[in-house]
Amino acid sequence: MKEFFQNHKWAVILSVLALIVVLMIYLIGWWTLLAGVLVAVAIFFGRMADRGGLEAIKDFFRRLFRGKHA
Repeated sequence: MKEFFQNHKWAVILSVLALIVVLMIYLIGWWTLLAGVLVAVAIFFGRMADRGGLEAIKDFFRRLFRGKHA
């Protein structure tokens, strides 16, 4: 079992995460879950802006969308 998890770690983790999201949608509803995700994203970027200003957010997106060919 341990060897299986080591060989397929991300498949197992993402499958469990997907199951949790599906259960949350079923139990609390799509719009409630969407609202929670949007609040979490806003908090994430708000804290990032508090620490490094708007330049930190720009740097985040630059790193996120930086292509390997560039």
